[in-house]
Amino acid sequence: MRLKALYVLILPALCSGVAAVQAAPLAETLVGTWTCQTKDGESDITMALTYRRSDAFLIGEITEDNGAALLDVWLDDGTQALVLRRILSYDATIEMDVVEEAPAWVKLEGDLRHVLGSTAKVREEIRFTGTEEFRAVWEADNGDGWQLVMDRNCKRV
Repeated sequence: MRLKALYVLILPALCSGVAAVQAAPLAETLVGTWTCQTKDGESDITMALTYRRSDAFLIGEITEDNGAALLDVWLDDGTQALVLRRILSYDATIEMDVVEEAPAWVKLEGDLRHVLGSTAKVREEIRFTGTEEFRAVWEADNGDGWQLVMDRNCKRV
């Protein structure tokens, strides 16, 4: 009887721990350092990504081998963790929201605003292969339909 009582007390605690781990947003997988290869138009670009968790934020610093640097911030919306994303560069800002999420992928959609006044709808799909690799496909629609902007393959360093 004592074993059954102990089981009844421990099982809910164990299950709640499992549920909390499963409920972690996929963006958490980005924590760490990555190197990425991408084709941007006619040129190949190598990127270094470093992400860290800071309270309600996931903060990423992205540097490209051409010298460009970006700040990538994921944040909570008050009810869900890491569902809002803001990317800042020297010439543009991107605001995105998570629109779909599954255990191995996440889709985001939002708007790009360039310093010269142009805007576009943007979307990104990030697909993980385990925890050590992911592919990120960026598309933009400036009024002429969705077009591929960048296809990035990344590996954990």
